[in-house]
Amino acid sequence: MAAAPRSPEDRRAQILDVAVRLLETVPFDDLSMDQVAAEAGVSPPLLFHYFKNKQGFRNAVLEASASELQRRMTPDATLPVSGQLRAGVETFADAVIEHPTIYLAVMRMAGSGDERMRQIYRGMRHTFTRWIGASLAEFGVPTTPALEAAISGWQAFMEEVVLSWLDEPTMDRTDMIDLCERAFYHLLPAAGVDVDALDVTR
Repeated sequence: MAAAPRSPEDRRAQILDVAVRLLETVPFDDLSMDQVAAEAGVSPPLLFHYFKNKQGFRNAVLEASASELQRRMTPDATLPVSGQLRAGVETFADAVIEHPTIYLAVMRMAGSGDERMRQIYRGMRHTFTRWIGASLAEFGVPTTPALEAAISGWQAFMEEVVLSWLDEPTMDRTDMIDLCERAFYHLLPAAGVDVDALDVTR
């Protein structure tokens, strides 16, 4: 019995899956519609049918890629808080290191006023912010505006450290991760949190 034909939604999702997979080896700026069409086994005009034009295609690929990066940045809730933080920093760093052009493209488009990309970028930035606030609340630390600002500032610091390290790796990867992790614990007192009183190993 012949397989049922794919729905337009399934076909579009398949094309985006192929494009995201190709980005593991192809820089975002070098990804072409013809290349994706050939890999997906469809005709190039079909991509224009689903994505209207080249810019629509690139936006859709970037959105799908950014959503996958955001998913990968979610901390493992089964680890103790300290382990989650370390694993989260490493996951964030690795995601940016493996696909810097995607991350930078999302940043650029978010800054240009693209509302959807702004939402995705903020989601990527606040993956840790939301989790850290909830985790600290379990230790009796209230979520205050100062704490939210400190966590958000740490996320921006970590982003800058990783991107700068990509441009000029003057330290090894482990030292870079250590710096990001230590910065978090040093920043909390500025928001009124007594780090010494936290049992972050549980």
